[in-house]
Amino acid sequence: MSALESFIASNPSGEGPINPALAYELPAPSTAVVDRKQHCRAYPTSASSLTMSGTKNVRIRLGGEDFIDGSSVRLQYTIQALDGIVKAIMPLTGPWGVWQQAYCRSSGVELDNIPYYNRFHQQYGWNHLTREEQFGSVGIEGFHVAKARDENAFKPRVGILNKPFTVMHRLHFAILGSGKLIPTKYAPLEIELQMVNNVDDFLKKPTSEAEAAVMTQNFALTNVQILYDAYVLDEAVLSSFYSSLLRNKVMSIPLLSAAQIMHPLPLGATSFSLSSVRAFSRLAQVWVTFSGPEGSLATDFRSPNDLQGNNGDDASSDLYLNAGSPPTARLSIGPKNWPDPQPIASAAEYYYMMIKALGTQPNISRQEFEHNAFTMAWDLRKNPGDSTTAISTRSGDQISIFLDNLNGVCNKVWVTCIFFGVCAIRESGVTLLT
Repeated sequence: MSALESFIASNPSGEGPINPALAYELPAPSTAVVDRKQHCRAYPTSASSLTMSGTKNVRIRLGGEDFIDGSSVRLQYTIQALDGIVKAIMPLTGPWGVWQQAYCRSSGVELDNIPYYNRFHQQYGWNHLTREEQFGSVGIEGFHVAKARDENAFKPRVGILNKPFTVMHRLHFAILGSGKLIPTKYAPLEIELQMVNNVDDFLKKPTSEAEAAVMTQNFALTNVQILYDAYVLDEAVLSSFYSSLLRNKVMSIPLLSAAQIMHPLPLGATSFSLSSVRAFSRLAQVWVTFSGPEGSLATDFRSPNDLQGNNGDDASSDLYLNAGSPPTARLSIGPKNWPDPQPIASAAEYYYMMIKALGTQPNISRQEFEHNAFTMAWDLRKNPGDSTTAISTRSGDQISIFLDNLNGVCNKVWVTCIFFGVCAIRESGVTLLT
């Protein structure tokens, strides 16, 4: 008997369970917790038709006696050009690109406040998706053409709209991604969205007389609504939930929220540092991206050393090979540096840091990473799967980021802090603990 066989034979853990293929028992019946699930719609409490020159805000309230499945929530609207049937509109990104500001509130408590929501969603709800996720739904739900244009097209391309088009997308709010059913009787949700201030961040601008003859940036959003699944619980289970709340018990929903800040970056600067003293009880991750003066704030994620500029469509271009080497970067919080002992200095290492923070492999090629999806990421959790092990900055530790070897082609640096919090639901209302 070999040493390996002896080790297996003496394994103290004993015999493993029977092969599932040889287990013929019926599964144990599940507890009758849910009476029924229903597909629901919620309509705006304000205007449901939006234009750039008219009403630009929409508010939708989710309430009632049921429990909402946050993962099922989708925003749907119909978009159409307003300059006649000969004019078309060309979005720069998916249907989320039209939203500049997004809020999620519950009982007057602000759970999320995301400026430049279109950029936030573009990164976390698109750039970071896997190939299967990107192709899975946008060909139907979004503006994208799921059929590849050529053999080098490794992701769906945004199309041109010449007729009314109904689309939908997720809403990246922390409570909707918590994995918990939301009791809207005690935690009603109000979602508020504001359209972009600059239409160039959402739609392609005609650059010639020929394009101006067939393209427009004049459009309207109509029939805005939210679709979601609501669960009606068994009466006994529901009574138990509510009686617990009436006895001052707390329903705690863990959240991973985002705080996004934009800092001006002097054009031509070869180095830059920025600091923040914002206090987080548990700071889980820090993400840094860049944009240039001529790029869309929603879609421009270039490397600050990308002399070519933002070129999202030409995935087969050899010009991608001419990207400059990325800058060096280091994050420090108090006396601790990430990484230690020397800063990040290669595209490969930046990508490696990003996928460690994500926990998945996004559908990003080397070319796109350097030109359209460049990201600096630091995962600050001691245990990557547990956000309660993240870093506290409550003691006054300053969050600092140091950038060197810049080529000076970007004029904005975007910092997104992902932090752990708890939404505490009581009979008296909602409290956000951060």
